[in-house]
Amino acid sequence: MVPGEEGLAGYAVITWGYSIEAGGHDVRIDEIYLREQGLGTGTVLLEQLISRARERGASSIFLETEMSNTAARRFYSRHGFSVDDSVWMYLDLS
Repeated sequence: MVPGEEGLAGYAVITWGYSIEAGGHDVRIDEIYLREQGLGTGTVLLEQLISRARERGASSIFLETEMSNTAARRFYSRHGFSVDDSVWMYLDLS
């Protein structure tokens, strides 16, 4: 952010769940938004999220990226995330 500028630098939306397959409590990162990229804000936000998930007993963190978003996958890989062979499926109820 520009010095003196008010407001949030970014935010994360997460959900908490419980999965037998994941080994207990888990976290799903639904969205991370940054006002500006390349300033280290995403790293700070993700590190805090991981730390708080551990403190609260989560056994794993899951997230989804678009297939074309290689920059996001590189970012998450640098922080220890790995690609899973699961396939996410959905049913549109609208």
